[in-house]
Amino acid sequence: MADHASQEQITGKAGARIGNALQVRLVMDLSQAKEYYQNKLGFSVDGWGHAEREGVGFLLQQADRQEDVRPNAKAAGREYPNNWHGPVSGWDTYAYSDYDGVQQLYEEFAAKGAIIAYEPQIEDMGAMKWKEFAVKDLDGYVIVFGGGARSGD
Repeated sequence: MADHASQEQITGKAGARIGNALQVRLVMDLSQAKEYYQNKLGFSVDGWGHAEREGVGFLLQQADRQEDVRPNAKAAGREYPNNWHGPVSGWDTYAYSDYDGVQQLYEEFAAKGAIIAYEPQIEDMGAMKWKEFAVKDLDGYVIVFGGGARSGD
């Protein structure tokens, strides 16, 4: 909100606001993709393919060809802080939760039969511990869920 107020002061007028953003996902079978996002991942999905849950959103669209479906490749390794060597797989979306919420989401998705790309991992980041896991959709897109807590909590 402060940025919006600053823009008004600079330009002398109110700027447009972005209310929401959905990442477009090309999928091979729109009907199956909508069902998976709704039944396995708990998203609200409409007939157009808008899939949304708690601040995470996608617009699922039918691809014409298999080669048009392109999940992200794994990022190149590099030296990160705290000896983290980078992601274990390609990531298409990273969704943040809190430390305990990550475990609850994992248990929910596993119980519903979601495709688990990798199980919860815990990393020591000094003053913080970080937990994350990832699910994969029917087209290979990876959604990572991660969250931290201060060490000792």
